[in-house]
Amino acid sequence: MARAPMALAVLLAALLAGAAQAKNVVKFCKCTCGQNSTIIELTRFALSHLPHASEPIDVDTLMPNVCMNCTRLLCGVAEPQLCDGAATGDEIVPLCSQRDSLQDELIVCGFLLLVAGLLAWTAVRGHVKPVAERLWAQYGYAGIAQHEAD
Repeated sequence: MARAPMALAVLLAALLAGAAQAKNVVKFCKCTCGQNSTIIELTRFALSHLPHASEPIDVDTLMPNVCMNCTRLLCGVAEPQLCDGAATGDEIVPLCSQRDSLQDELIVCGFLLLVAGLLAWTAVRGHVKPVAERLWAQYGYAGIAQHEAD
């Protein structure tokens, strides 16, 4: 029984660490031109170190809303050869997305909380059940439970 509180503490620490990382969601800009596409990470470091960029990107001029930086201009500067081999009329189409959505995080955290709750109930069930039965007997609820069983 001494292991159950330790396992619960480790599980809660993992949940808190996961919740702390959930706030740091990385957004991406997917640039498509015909059949060609590339994905650009929209962080200051990644934008300042683009390998194929035709000119350096001044990260100090970026907009606070990260997805507002996902434009045709950014795609053209980051990947100048993106439209090579594409059809003549094809244009660059930027699309901002994020790897982990808030919905995904809530589902995972909810599942982990459910598992932690079940583990906690399993650990304390043996101690709670006799106390609950004694209280029910003391206050007259045992008769109701027996009546419902009939």
